[in-house]
Amino acid sequence: MHPAITEKTFYQYLKCPNWVYLDLHAFEPRPHEALLSRLQDDGLLPEKERELLTDRQDTAEVTAEDPDEAFTQTLAFMREGRHTIYHGVLVDKHWVGHPDILERVEGQSRLGHYYYVAADLKRTRFVRDDHKFQGCFYAELLERVQGVKPVQGYVMTPDREVIPYLIEEFEAQYEITLTEIEKIVAGKRPAHFVTSGCKQSPWFAECRSESEACDDLSLLNRVWREEVHRLEEAGVTTIGALALRSVPDLERLCPEVSSTRLEIMRDQAIAIKEGRHLIRGHVQMPEARVELFFDIESDPLRDFDYLLGVLEVTSHGEQYHSFFAAAPEQEAQMWKEFVAFIEGHMDAPIYHYGWFEREVVERFAARYGISEIARQALQENMLDLLDLIRPAVIFPLSFYSLKDLGAYIGFQWRSEDASGANSVLWFEEWLKKKTPKLLQKILEYNEDDVRATHRLQRWVREHASL
Repeated sequence: MHPAITEKTFYQYLKCPNWVYLDLHAFEPRPHEALLSRLQDDGLLPEKERELLTDRQDTAEVTAEDPDEAFTQTLAFMREGRHTIYHGVLVDKHWVGHPDILERVEGQSRLGHYYYVAADLKRTRFVRDDHKFQGCFYAELLERVQGVKPVQGYVMTPDREVIPYLIEEFEAQYEITLTEIEKIVAGKRPAHFVTSGCKQSPWFAECRSESEACDDLSLLNRVWREEVHRLEEAGVTTIGALALRSVPDLERLCPEVSSTRLEIMRDQAIAIKEGRHLIRGHVQMPEARVELFFDIESDPLRDFDYLLGVLEVTSHGEQYHSFFAAAPEQEAQMWKEFVAFIEGHMDAPIYHYGWFEREVVERFAARYGISEIARQALQENMLDLLDLIRPAVIFPLSFYSLKDLGAYIGFQWRSEDASGANSVLWFEEWLKKKTPKLLQKILEYNEDDVRATHRLQRWVREHASL
């Protein structure tokens, strides 16, 4: 009997094909913690999902845990013509789909003068590729169950916005991916290729060790599979071999790859082989009497951004400010206090690491309002340190997360298990227990993040600024 393929198999395959293989064929299964799995897939907690469905009439919830029993219950609800089916299960042989919502629409099918379309509830405000693969999977299962394939898939956001996408536009990629997954299920091990997505996998350490052992080109930071394929076709199969090549030589061997990319990859190979960073350019950062370093802690499982942390740095010293909401209904007050703080620091550059802080600021401004002077300050003063670093510095690292770069420059987080995912689990535990020590751990983690951002900015000023 074939192991089951589910919608999560597509997520795992896109992050790391070996995740699928090792989950199925490893001698010692390594199950993922349930909350962590939901977190990675942009899912929400059941209580948050039910909250989003409170305005729907005639909602039926599938409660059976066994897949076959749950499918029987789902099919019964579909035949009854229930308007919304929550936690439905669709089964065909070894395919098992778990759409968050099955929604009745008018049309003709085996069921009668209606049929069902599938939607997933996600924290995201945009539809990712893995969501579309999952939607194609649901559509194919629905066709087998009701005789009609939905034309569109859907994602519902925590704002109750329903984002549609056309199934047929993604179907060809879905079919190719499904074929590769079926081969893995049958026992074919995929070629290893380390990406940042592999970090999500419980098998990341094995994947990385294997790649390091063979000096694999996928260890280059942000390298594309097609670029690796072109290099390997040209006989450049390891990082060591790439480090020894001149750029003109690589241009001759790989004319399909741009000269800029070839130079960056070659320099990355040199950095990794020699264990040192390379300065490719200079970073311009504003001179300022006061500088702010900003980081946000969120609980994506509840679509709840609960902590805005700022390190204020002046010539007189450093001060950490935390703006905290213990419950979603306190978000507005937290935001109001943060905006007032920004209004008192109109000329200060605000450094953050990655795109997330800007996205939350824009969302909160739209949701809760913002003064014009604070809006202007945030628009003009927010600086993504990662964006500043990438063109200027090549690190001897495969990944450029704040934790990776912070460790490289010698920064240490106080908690040994510090990570964004763990901070979510800590917060979930705090919500249940309200332990002051646990809240202190969360605050210290956020403070360490902004201090790491500050330390990294200082490192860049010293090594790569004009």
